[in-house]
Amino acid sequence: MKIKSVFLVVFFVSTCITLFSQKSYHFFPASHECFNYMGRVDFSDKQISRYDWPGVTVRFQFTGNELKLHFKGGERNYFDLFVDGELFEILHAKEDTIAVIKGIIGNGPHEARFFKRTEGEMGETHFYGIELSHKGRLLPWEKEVDRRIEFVGNSITCGYGAESESRDDDFDPRTENVGRSYATIIAEALKADYHVVAHSGLGVVRNYGDSQKVSTNLATMPQRFGRALDMDDSVEWDFSKWQAHAVIINLGTNDFSTEPHPDRVVFQRTYEKLIKQVRLAYGAVPVFCVVGPLTDEPCYTYVKEVVENYGLLCADENVYFIGIPPALLDPDTDFGADAHPSFSGQQKMANHVIPIVSTVLGW
Repeated sequence: MKIKSVFLVVFFVSTCITLFSQKSYHFFPASHECFNYMGRVDFSDKQISRYDWPGVTVRFQFTGNELKLHFKGGERNYFDLFVDGELFEILHAKEDTIAVIKGIIGNGPHEARFFKRTEGEMGETHFYGIELSHKGRLLPWEKEVDRRIEFVGNSITCGYGAESESRDDDFDPRTENVGRSYATIIAEALKADYHVVAHSGLGVVRNYGDSQKVSTNLATMPQRFGRALDMDDSVEWDFSKWQAHAVIINLGTNDFSTEPHPDRVVFQRTYEKLIKQVRLAYGAVPVFCVVGPLTDEPCYTYVKEVVENYGLLCADENVYFIGIPPALLDPDTDFGADAHPSFSGQQKMANHVIPIVSTVLGW
């Protein structure tokens, strides 16, 4: 009996030591009110956030120095995790993953941004939530921003090849980063939140390399404008969730980069319909129609005429044309993968656009 009693005491003590030595964590689901989302996100499943547009960001504050991210990144998606304003880690996870973030210094509170670098074709993201240590707390994102810009574009807007070092490189999702595109540079310079509705290779009426003047086998960008998810046409985006103060459209490069070019009237009427979609979604906000720098004529003239005619026919003077000349970029230093603008090229584009947008908006 004494031997059994001693054994029971030892077992109880060792069990308690094991239990107390194990760290406990608190899980906070994606739907928690403290998470702040920038970008189009679908919550059809109440506990999971789904998204695929580039630049979608989950923002939050937390205390403690332990953080675990629960997410599924998709086949070729890459993510930047920023902690306290610094790039902390680049993440990639094809399947359901718990990313354990190590090396966070101090108990905070810390600011975190989980940023999607890549575009919708790289895969759909499922964000499930985070875990913090038992002493850690999830706090609301307190940086309220009252400036909002939406960017509608193609591969240039996505930051295709922005981190590539040579125009001879092939596309690699690891070198695509919308955080290095003119869109992010403009938004950060103007201290604005932003949405990116962009997809490589797509045009106004004709997608890259199509044998027809009008693409019918793959949705163009105007056809995707109302979607919550780029690669899923089953969920419509609710524009009342987020109202832009300005929209910057940079389309037309893929329509005219190869033959056959779309007919002038078809291209222009469809472009006008896109502006009307913006008007229906956001009202009479400024719309900036950008052309370049990877295309010139006839796209330059066609879009400029759209802006001029729209102002006359629709009595709408809040639509502006911005032409970015191809000569702005140095062919030796400003191009990355597949001759797309590198980060330095993207910076030059942004510097060309910022003064115009800033003047019009008074920002």
